[in-house]
Amino acid sequence: MKNRNLFNIISVGVGLLMTATSAEELRLTDIQSEEEFEAGMPVTGTVETYFGDFNVDHSFPTAETADRIYELIDHQRAAQLYLWGLPIVAQERMTQNYFNNFDFDYGDFVRIESFNERRGYLTANETTNYALGLFNTSGAATILDVPPGVVVGMIVDMWQESPTDIGIFGPFSGNGGRHVIVGPNTPQHMRPDMTKLGDDYQIHEVDTDRGVVLARVAGADVEKVQETWNQIQMYRFGSEPSTTVHPGEDKFLPTMQPRGLAYWRVLHAAINNEHLAERDRFFMYWLRSLGIERGKPFEPNEKQTKALLDGAKVGELMARSFVFSERLNGVLREFDWRYVLGGEWGDGIKYDQSTQNFDIIDPRSRYTYEAQLTSPSMTVPRVGKAQGYVAKFEDSDGARLKGEERYVMLFDREPKTDMFWSLTIYDPDTRVLLDNRGLKDGDDVTVDSLQHQPKKNSDGSFAIMLGPDEAPDGWQSNYVRTLPGRGWFPYIRAYGAHREFYDGSFQLPNIHHVENFDEFVK
Repeated sequence: MKNRNLFNIISVGVGLLMTATSAEELRLTDIQSEEEFEAGMPVTGTVETYFGDFNVDHSFPTAETADRIYELIDHQRAAQLYLWGLPIVAQERMTQNYFNNFDFDYGDFVRIESFNERRGYLTANETTNYALGLFNTSGAATILDVPPGVVVGMIVDMWQESPTDIGIFGPFSGNGGRHVIVGPNTPQHMRPDMTKLGDDYQIHEVDTDRGVVLARVAGADVEKVQETWNQIQMYRFGSEPSTTVHPGEDKFLPTMQPRGLAYWRVLHAAINNEHLAERDRFFMYWLRSLGIERGKPFEPNEKQTKALLDGAKVGELMARSFVFSERLNGVLREFDWRYVLGGEWGDGIKYDQSTQNFDIIDPRSRYTYEAQLTSPSMTVPRVGKAQGYVAKFEDSDGARLKGEERYVMLFDREPKTDMFWSLTIYDPDTRVLLDNRGLKDGDDVTVDSLQHQPKKNSDGSFAIMLGPDEAPDGWQSNYVRTLPGRGWFPYIRAYGAHREFYDGSFQLPNIHHVENFDEFVK
């Protein structure tokens, strides 16, 4: 994108200037003696490493060592490639699902409203209705016409980078407006003339040919929501405005990344369907060494298949550790609540995944394993103009949250927002809504300020209870039923959050393990 390119040019210039002015300070007078160099590895003997012992003979790796090292290289690369591919695999899987399950074309949307439909999307909420659309800029710019109203959404490319919000947190502040989306292969003659566009147009550049538009609509008025969906238009420049918004048909269409070889098949499709970025050329070489290449069929050999299968397992364990055992201090809050989005630069996921000196990968892998889609207002919060997200994965004793146990969260008060707050419960294995359907008091895993309001005490405080049993009589609105044998974790969302949600003056609740709920239902 243009802004990033300008940023990088300035950064390189500043970097060269700093290098030139500090060369004397960086000069080393004694790097390593010959004796120290030779002591670092034997000429003949055993090299001890974290990954085992390896033998060298007259400085040559033995045949067995070379074989094991190559195997180690393949397995390590496969695990890192799993992390690298997480964002585009989720996007590609959603794309394939839409074309395989609906009479779908680029420019169309799919409505996501039922519980089963929402279960397909990583950490979707139960409070707003969604419409998700796909665009393709390779032949022409995409025109997106957003109607006025309570729309909260974004434009996101296939690597889950976002140039802009749309709707009330976007550049037109909910008053409607047109967005022009241009990709790396959009022909110049198929882009609108910027000098002839009015004030209600904004042009956005994305780094992939295809991408996703998310439009959430908050509100319980079904007719008003439907009216908003009917007004959304997304079409190719030069074509007549025409958009189909498909009902979700209560279909479960998963976007969570598949496991095993299925993961690599989706990644193979994604890299063959997409523009290649300069930053990813090294990764494309790694993929090639594992039998995955642009323009060639997916046919890894036996050794490559073994590395890919193992890499998918280890890579997912790495991603789970990023999510559930966070080590980056910049995203942690009181009681070990973690910012899902935002946090310090370099530690938290940002909408363009870039800082002055590096592009982030661990936070990107963490976020895109746990969730899907992001935007500037989600990752760089502006008071009253953004969405706040926090998550927690342990109780007050540091133990993991288990469906067979009972817990309570005590809120002193509701967080102040201009739209709504919610608490939603997810399954850590799938990272989607905890599927407690079929149980009494199931089918509902959310407490919020709009449609699932809790009972409150006279001072505004309230308790949210979670456990495997039926809800205490009369307290269904404050209760989420969990599943024995499965874990769970909560998100707290605050749309249009006030300053207190970010500066710590709103106290997030701890999660307490309890034997029963007797004292909380008086």
